[in-house]
Amino acid sequence: MLTRKTYLIILTTIMALLVFLIFRVENWQLWCLIVMIASLWGTSKDAKQISWLRFMPAGLLTLLIFYVIYKYANPFWFQVVAWQTESMHHTFNWNEWFNSIPGNAPWMFQLWQPEWLTTYMQSVYVYGFTLTYWLCIIRAFFTKDVKKFGRYALAGYLLQVPLILPFYNLIFLQEVWYVQGTPDLLERGLTPAEAFNVTINCFPSMHTSIAFAAVLLAMRERSKWYRWVVGLFGISIMISTLYLNIHWIIDMFAGMLFAYGCVKLADWIVNRKAFDRFTNYFEGFGAKLEQKLIKDNPVTPNKDFSA
Repeated sequence: MLTRKTYLIILTTIMALLVFLIFRVENWQLWCLIVMIASLWGTSKDAKQISWLRFMPAGLLTLLIFYVIYKYANPFWFQVVAWQTESMHHTFNWNEWFNSIPGNAPWMFQLWQPEWLTTYMQSVYVYGFTLTYWLCIIRAFFTKDVKKFGRYALAGYLLQVPLILPFYNLIFLQEVWYVQGTPDLLERGLTPAEAFNVTINCFPSMHTSIAFAAVLLAMRERSKWYRWVVGLFGISIMISTLYLNIHWIIDMFAGMLFAYGCVKLADWIVNRKAFDRFTNYFEGFGAKLEQKLIKDNPVTPNKDFSA
């Protein structure tokens, strides 16, 4: 049988490997790691008083599932876009309408675009879409709070993808720069066919919805530092969609409203008695595994240990 120390070392090693694999999916840059570390500062203020040995087994299994979803989500999304292009006949085409609405195109964000700021906005837009979600998920993991873990996962991604697809399947709306015939400020080097395909699915802005959901949930945390980190980063992502002339102003506000709805739905799910039972099973799994594998200081039902 294992000692508590050996068991914890094994679990910690698995956790480090998972975080490394998460970073490797899209080859996040050094600044992404810095933001991630910054978001973990002050985690203890929001942590649940439960031992790592009780939380980690089910927590790592959940993190593994999220990693697998993340790893294969991007190819799946491109398959969805390809299917939309070949098979969908959108009910609404909003290109001309959105372009005709005064103040809907974010022209005011192109008035001052120094090179350093454009580079920053490009990086934030490219990496921020997934990084925002993972900032919250990994921090929720370190709080050892199952409900927080579930709320961030549901509101930040798991609810958003299925609920946003009906909008994208019904509404044909392309990115501002494509509709107005201006250069692609992301400098993606797209062919005409590629540009047509990747610029659909604008309403609502999912970059905005994922970022704003993170901001809404971050504002509930005790750590002021975390609220500032996620708040500023999330707002940067939302602004980048306008600065780079990608989303329309209405897209952004629609994304914020959509995020608010997903957060409220996540709250409703997590506050159900069924989720309380899931939380007990989640934590109980770690306790039972600890009792079976560790030879010293076995866990009793009414006692918890800090690790």
